[in-house]
Amino acid sequence: MGRFKKGLVLGGIVGAGLMWLNATVKGKEYRAKLIAHLEPLYNELKESIMKLEGPTREMWDALVERAVEEYSAKKELAVDVKNNLIRELQKRWCKLEKEIRNG
Repeated sequence: MGRFKKGLVLGGIVGAGLMWLNATVKGKEYRAKLIAHLEPLYNELKESIMKLEGPTREMWDALVERAVEEYSAKKELAVDVKNNLIRELQKRWCKLEKEIRNG
């Protein structure tokens, strides 16, 4: 399968997933649960990374993975929720990096 076809298939799958999250009642509930866990966890991780000297993307990713593992075990989160939390928190590095630079 060529690169174009792979991209087309992958784009379709991602589009369907996003549509599911935004259109179905269950998708909206899932998204709300994810956001409810995401914000407090992000704020806690942000405080932790700000205490470190010269934080890097790799440090952030490792901190996120470890914290989400502990958090998901404590809250008994499903594997897909845990993985989405990790992914969403890791995406926030760019925003956090700007905040670190601006002090």
